[in-house]
Amino acid sequence: MNIHGYDAWRLQGPADDQCPECDGHKKHDCMNCGGDGEVADGVECPICEGTGKVECETCAEPDGDYAYEQYRDRQMEERHD
Repeated sequence: MNIHGYDAWRLQGPADDQCPECDGHKKHDCMNCGGDGEVADGVECPICEGTGKVECETCAEPDGDYAYEQYRDRQMEERHD
C-alpha cells in the first residue's frame, strides 16, 4: 500500500547532514542520570562517569548505517529529479 507523499517523506533525510539525534554535537545528555552526572546525592553516574554526557550511538554506529541512509537518500533524490 502506498500513501501519497508518505513514501517520499519517509525516504527524505534531515534537512542537513547533521545527525538527527545529537544535531551534530556527537554527544547528548545521559539517560541514566538525566544529564546531571549524579544518580543520587554525591554518587557519580556509572554510565557517563559523572560528565552528564554520553556518546551519540547514531553517530558512532560501526556499520555506518546512518551514512549509508544519507547516501541512499541522495541517490533516490537524483533519480526523481
